Amino acid sequence: MFRSLKRMIALSALMLSVAACGTSVTQAPTGVSGQSKARVLAFAGKQGPILLQVSGEPFREGKAETAALSARILSPLYPEVPQGFTVNPQQAGAPQFRFRLAFDPIASTSPGRVCSAGTSNPLSYDRRPSRQALFMVFCRADVPIAAVKALSDRMNTLQDPKFRDLLMQSARQMFAADPNDTGSLGILEFDPKPRIKLNPLEGIF
Repeated sequence: MFRSLKRMIALSALMLSVAACGTSVTQAPTGVSGQSKARVLAFAGKQGPILLQVSGEPFREGKAETAALSARILSPLYPEVPQGFTVNPQQAGAPQFRFRLAFDPIASTSPGRVCSAGTSNPLSYDRRPSRQALFMVFCRADVPIAAVKALSDRMNTLQDPKFRDLLMQSARQMFAADPNDTGSLGILEFDPKPRIKLNPLEGIF
C-alpha cells in the first residue's frame, strides 16, 4: 500500500514538473516598480476598456481573431480594468495605454521596441518549429510600463488549450509584486522621455 502511495506521489510530481516545463514566463525590466505598474494599470482601467494589439501571425486563424480572442480571455482578469479590453481604438478609454502582444519576435527585442513598433517600423520575427515566444507589454504610447517574455510549446491554432494558459500566465506575471519595491509614488522617469507623474490623489498626468 505504501509503495503504491509513493508511486502515485512520484507520478503526480513528475506530471506537474512536465506541465510546468511547457510554459515559462519572466518579467522584462522596464524601470517601473511593481507597485507603480499596478497604479498605472488602475488609472488606465478607470478611463474605459484598454486597447489590445497583436503583432505576428503564428496561428492559422490570423491576427484579427488572435487579438479578438486574447481580448476576451484577458478581459475578466484584472479588477483594475472593469471594462476589460478592446481591439477597437475608438472604443478604448485612453488609447495611448495599450497591451501589445508580439508573437515570435527576435530574441533581442526590447519592451520599448514592442511599444514603438508600427507599420513603418515593424518588428522582426523568428518563428521556431518547436517553441513559441510571446512578448506581452503594457505601454503608454511608446513607453513600456510592464512587460513579460514567455516561451511555450509551439501552437498552430487558437483552439489549443495551451493558448489560454500562455496568455493568463503572462498577464498575471506582468504585475507581480517586486520584492525591491518600496511602494513609493512620485516621478517615474524613462529614457528617453516622456515622464509619468503618479499622484496618490489625482492619478497620472
